[in-house]
Amino acid sequence: MKRTSAFVVIAAFCSASWIMATPKHVLTGKGIYDANREAIVQIGIGNNFSGDGFIISANGLIVTANHVVATRESGLRKYADNLMVRVVRNGIPKIYPATPVESEISDNQVNFDSAILKINASGLPHVTLGDWNEVDVGDQIAIIPSFPGPEVLMLQGIVSSKAAANDGLGPKLVNTIWFQCPIHNGFSGAPIFSSAGHVIGIVDTKVFGITPALDSLRSQWEAGSRSGTIMMTGVNVSQSFLEMINNLDQNLVSGLGSGVSVEYAKQQEQAQGKPTTQN
Repeated sequence: MKRTSAFVVIAAFCSASWIMATPKHVLTGKGIYDANREAIVQIGIGNNFSGDGFIISANGLIVTANHVVATRESGLRKYADNLMVRVVRNGIPKIYPATPVESEISDNQVNFDSAILKINASGLPHVTLGDWNEVDVGDQIAIIPSFPGPEVLMLQGIVSSKAAANDGLGPKLVNTIWFQCPIHNGFSGAPIFSSAGHVIGIVDTKVFGITPALDSLRSQWEAGSRSGTIMMTGVNVSQSFLEMINNLDQNLVSGLGSGVSVEYAKQQEQAQGKPTTQN
């Protein structure tokens, strides 16, 4: 995934019209991790697994970010060929061919950076969908992205703000959360959990600059690296400096979001004949 600066977009599940009750149960990070780790999947184009997703139904419905499965050449409006999903059960990975639920990518799918895939499987562990109203400023969230190999990571952070914002992918505003939590390449499509253990958002790797000084330095070094490579003791200085800036920028603040709506995901569950309930 290409990152350009410091703001990580998070796809926050949203429906401003929904009134959510205060979650009755608060889980520890370990509880959320243990309950959901096998519902996290990797999304690949052929053998290149460069994004994440998560299972939302036992019969193989999977949510991910649209830009993970769409081609950049098409402006994110055509699916890539040969979509694959890697599911890990009991430490053993299995790869399934995946089919998009929607045959064509709509304006909303691009705007909200969301996509739902289907694999031919049953009896799968799956997450519980929630709503962005479950969290507020100061609340803790958890993110479970994949890690190279059969493992997944457990990350935790704090919500620092919520608002409706434009993510630059379309004209519609999306309900957004900002949070403090490190997000890195390859986490696109990973789920964001409330302390109740419900998925309230999805990680998206569209990045915005939030520190002008670092953005300025980044631009200068990018321009310099195009004019020639600077080597020192076998190290590409320009590239190393850019990576250092990006890492600094990404870890100052992480988060903006929307992309996958709970309503849409639930509609797809119901279309597959599976009634939806929330714990």
